Amino acid sequence: MRVIGRWLKGAALFALRNADAFLAMAVAVTVIALLAVGNPPTEVVDAAILGLLAAVALALLRDRSRADGLDDLRQLTRDAMTDRPYLVIHQTNEWDIWDRDHVRTRLTQELRFTRNDVSTIEHSSQGDGTVESYAARWRRSPGSEWIQAKKIHAMAIERGEKVIYSLEEEHCRGDMLEWCIEREAAGRFPSDHERVTLEAKAVSDHPRVMRIVWPKEHEPKHVEIRFGNQPARPLKPRRRKGRLEVEEKISFQSIGEEVAILWSW
Repeated sequence: MRVIGRWLKGAALFALRNADAFLAMAVAVTVIALLAVGNPPTEVVDAAILGLLAAVALALLRDRSRADGLDDLRQLTRDAMTDRPYLVIHQTNEWDIWDRDHVRTRLTQELRFTRNDVSTIEHSSQGDGTVESYAARWRRSPGSEWIQAKKIHAMAIERGEKVIYSLEEEHCRGDMLEWCIEREAAGRFPSDHERVTLEAKAVSDHPRVMRIVWPKEHEPKHVEIRFGNQPARPLKPRRRKGRLEVEEKISFQSIGEEVAILWSW
């Protein structure tokens, strides 16, 4: 008896959760029965069809609301999988190479915070050569005034440096801002064959843009792009303001994916 009782309880809950769908089926059966037994008035058939459409619409709205809840849960899970207190919406990485010894790199990101009481942002850089200067700034929206970020800590890491900046005000979950950090470095590209690399460090599927501008006096001979271990494909730089440059939009799918733009001097 207990088994039957549990079955009946489960069936009742299922019917209650899907009452709108059962209503749509009942209306459909009623319309079919009316058409089968005779020639019902047109008004009755039209009313039944409208009732069927309304029931179907209720079922669709219910399913969509459930899907929205699942999307929120997935987003919370993604936020919990990274130690960063923000989600990157869009990112641009630029390498402005003045000559074979000096380069200015610029990282620009649109961020949405996923946690409360966030007042700092950290940034890591790696590569050959020596970083000569850092400059970081942020603003609340495109077109608004830039605010300088204060450097509060720096530490050496393997082949690079990690820097922590203070925003000097707290941001909460859902807040958005635009973040920009520039570095000037020497000795970055001394070899005849060079490359810049971008790797997905966190869970994200936002688009990234890679832009490289080469010096007018030392233009690259051959440029190509490589995704992970896949075969490289050639790129054709365009000339803008007298200098060659390439710009590629990159989409990563998971942590650890890597793309490199390579060239020969």
